[in-house]
Amino acid sequence: MNGILIIDKPSGVTSHDVVKRVKRLLKVHKAGHTGTLDPLATGVLPICINEATKIVQFLINDDKEYEADLKLGVETDTQDLFGRVIRESCQIPGDHNKIIDTFISFEGNIKQKPPVFSALKYQGTPLYKLARRGIYVDTPEREIHIFKINVTKIDLPYVSFNVSCSKGTYIRTLCADIGKRLGCGAHLVGLRRIRSGSFYIKDSHSLDELEVLLKNGAVKDKVIPLDKALNNLPQIKVNDDLARRVRHGKQIIVDDVKDICLFHIKTGERLRITSLKDDLIAVGESLITSPLTDKKDGWDMICKLIRVFNT
Repeated sequence: MNGILIIDKPSGVTSHDVVKRVKRLLKVHKAGHTGTLDPLATGVLPICINEATKIVQFLINDDKEYEADLKLGVETDTQDLFGRVIRESCQIPGDHNKIIDTFISFEGNIKQKPPVFSALKYQGTPLYKLARRGIYVDTPEREIHIFKINVTKIDLPYVSFNVSCSKGTYIRTLCADIGKRLGCGAHLVGLRRIRSGSFYIKDSHSLDELEVLLKNGAVKDKVIPLDKALNNLPQIKVNDDLARRVRHGKQIIVDDVKDICLFHIKTGERLRITSLKDDLIAVGESLITSPLTDKKDGWDMICKLIRVFNT
């Protein structure tokens, strides 16, 4: 079994716990996720199975979309409801328009300081383990991008919102920063990831549903093939003979693809190489220059292979 299974992660467990359970249920040798969700959070957690673990590197940079709830007037050391309260305020703005405008002001490129209670590592140790020992590492700010943020409900002191954002965005830090800008503080109380790249919550399955699918022998129908998981990358289809040679490490040269239209592929972008049946053979970085007819000997490589798959 090779491919991606979209799990609707339950609250109260780690992403690693979900991977271990899926691995045990499916009895597979390898499994991994494409981006950690905090124990508090629920929602889309793509699990890569066997050969699909090789495409994690091509998925971890995908943008994400969340539904979230924050509470104004209370700050915690973990920036969520599991933390220790460190500050409270009675000065919660009652002007809904001010609250909405403040949320919108976070759209675009912004700087964000990763929380001290996070899985980021300092000298090989996760920050949250250091923080639990009273060691707080001052992490540098990094740039993230908020594509869209939209307030969906205000029931003070609670505010619900949707947000689509770049990789590396901490929603609990976003909540804390919004609270600071409003002057009253805030922390995250609920989080649900509804999209990760091209994977949506409507296509996800709970762990209980996974067990039912297993009993009914229907799990394979829910596993997304490797090629489909990377269908945002330009595609080159190769015949069975070339596919076999690429699997053994052969680089693709101009003469191999002289009958294939390559005008849709740009120099430097990643592309997927598939069989005629759409099995993923490899992912490469394009070395194509236009027009290919400028090449005199036909031996010029058209891409640099990054990953080869045993599908």
